[in-house]
Amino acid sequence: MSFSDDVRQELARVIPGARCCRIAELSAFYELEGFLLGTHNQFLDFNNSSPLVARKTLLLLKGLYPDLPTQVLVVKSRSRRAQICTVRVLGRAFAGRVYQDFREQSVLDGTDIPRKKCCRRAYLRGAFLSSGSITNPERGYHLEISTELSGLAEKIVAIMTSLGMEAGITQRKGSLVIYLKDGGEIVTMLNVMGAHSALLHFENVRIMKDMRNQVNRLVNCETANVDKTVKAALGQIEAIQAIDAAIGLEELPPKLREVARVRLENPYASLQEIGDLMVPKMSKSGVNYRFRQLQEKARQLDKLNTKY
Repeated sequence: MSFSDDVRQELARVIPGARCCRIAELSAFYELEGFLLGTHNQFLDFNNSSPLVARKTLLLLKGLYPDLPTQVLVVKSRSRRAQICTVRVLGRAFAGRVYQDFREQSVLDGTDIPRKKCCRRAYLRGAFLSSGSITNPERGYHLEISTELSGLAEKIVAIMTSLGMEAGITQRKGSLVIYLKDGGEIVTMLNVMGAHSALLHFENVRIMKDMRNQVNRLVNCETANVDKTVKAALGQIEAIQAIDAAIGLEELPPKLREVARVRLENPYASLQEIGDLMVPKMSKSGVNYRFRQLQEKARQLDKLNTKY
């Protein structure tokens, strides 16, 4: 089972307590994959490929309208993925009653966005259950909800924005896809929808990935420092050997001769370590200055490449 399926299963078990939130979630089911059918609007259908979502739809309807006549239809093709589960509200009066409740839901600032925050959360939960998916955080951070209606896509983005998320919209195969790619915003979305177990798993994975990335950065930085130290040491040794071959180290001033000797005896030591081995001890900058003098001497003897 995928991580997306786990999230959907968890959300399918969340039943809002407030009537307004139940209507908001049902309205999301209807607006994304529902139809008002018949010559005289005799049927109101909620369609989904998931039996879990169909079951939740039925539970929400029966909780709101105990006397509501309903019918559950399952149409299967040769592929189970193509099955459609339909929860149908029967009769013009009952279908109209449910539809009217959707239309009369309180709105925010004259728009089609639910006024109450709890209803907006419920609407996003319904939208995700209807046509949403989320990538396993081990592979990457991506959550999306798809629809073919531009107005509905804008509504979902507006609801996300009102709850502190910055969603994007793109087109894919004739559909509009509302997406989140930031890990923090996906965590917010999971929390808003009420997928708390999935949120904890997502956060654990995200923390482990961040720790691995931090360790990798530190290792890479340390490796780069070691490489830099070794490269500098090799250049210093080449300069010392060139001087020794040309005139002999005995011809050097005592201070330069001593630092040359310590470097040859400790080819992989850092400047700080070289300084600690000197008698008396020297600072890192002091050791570096003497090595620059040695390299300048080697250049004067024309035994090194122009980079020295």
